[in-house]
Parts: sequence; C-alpha cells; structure tokens
Amino acid sequence: MANAIARLLGDNPNKAFGRHLLDLADVGVACATHFRETNGQDLPGVVSLEKSADKIVDAIHELLDNAFIMRFDTPDAVRLTDALDDVIDGMRGAATHVDIYKRYLRVLRPEAEELIIAGESAIRALRDLVAAVSAGPVSLNRAREGARAINEAEANADKIIARAERNLVDEFSTTQKNTLEFIALEKLYSMLEQITDDAKRCGKLIVSLIRKEA
Repeated sequence: MANAIARLLGDNPNKAFGRHLLDLADVGVACATHFRETNGQDLPGVVSLEKSADKIVDAIHELLDNAFIMRFDTPDAVRLTDALDDVIDGMRGAATHVDIYKRYLRVLRPEAEELIIAGESAIRALRDLVAAVSAGPVSLNRAREGARAINEAEANADKIIARAERNLVDEFSTTQKNTLEFIALEKLYSMLEQITDDAKRCGKLIVSLIRKEA
C-alpha cells in the first residue's frame, strides 16, 4: 500500500534517500581504499572522509524527518544509515589508534594488512549491494547474494585474526617484550576485524528491509 501511495504522490524522497545512501557507501569505499593505500598512517585524510560521511548522514536524517511516504519504514532507514556510518567511524577509530601507537605501528604487520584488505573487500561488496537497492526494488535472492559476498569477507577476517592472535600469544609469552606493543597490535587487529563485522551487520539490515518489501 505504501509503495502504491508513493508512486501516486511521486517518489522523489525515495530517490533522494537512495542517492544519499549510495553516496555514503561510496565514501566508505574511498575511506577503505585510502586506509589501505596509506597503511592506516594518514589520520587527517581518514578524518576528512569521515566528516564527509557525517554530512551525508545529517542530510539523510533531515530527509527522513521531513518525508511523508518512504519506501522503507523510517526507523529501519535510520538504522541502516547509522550502521553504514558505523563502518566509516570504525576506520577513523582504527586510524586514530595507529596514530596514537605510531611508535609500534609505523610499519604494519602482514596480518594487519590482510585485515585491512578483508575490510575493504567487505565494504566494496556492501557498496555493490547498496547500489542495487538504491536503484529500486530488488529480489530477496539478489539481496542475499550481496550479503553473502560481505559475509565471505567477514569470515576471512575471522580466520586472519584468529591466526594473528595466536601468533601474538606465542611471541609475547616467550620473550621480554614491551606490553604496550602487544596492546597496540592486539587492539588494532580487533578494530580492523570489527569493521568487517559492522559491514556484515549492514548486509543483514538490507536483507531484512528487502524481506519486508517483498
């Protein structure tokens, strides 16, 4: 019924929401790419991208506050928007951590680099799913397929962090090493893995929205 009324009254708010959502996902990809290319060492660059995302989030919230008929329920649309923003916030958090512990993280270990790549893969898959949904109604199978690609990247990150943490335990339990270095590495691995978890949560939210729309 809501979709029929939206077609009758015009769907400009829905198109605007789709454009904003895709813009937000594009910022996520740009941030993930920049994070990888700079090995997480450019905090100002990541902060700049995160602030761009915040402006888009504000625009979406304003749109949703003033729209009459929307394709998705407003609380669901807000939840998805904020979840996408959380992915980008996670990259800012990781970049901040690298900057704080730069003494130990100036050169990232291979496991951290692998987690960054896994995170970028998850975010790119999420962007593709957002693009499909923003273009208009999609089938539940298509949404699940997009979410599956995100889940695969997240599962890969789980394997990487398990190996990375085992290596840390082996290394720091047998030698007299700086505890701060252990903290710097362990927390970084956790933060990078959380980015893929947040992307997976976005995929689940989108599948839920499409299921309601079907």
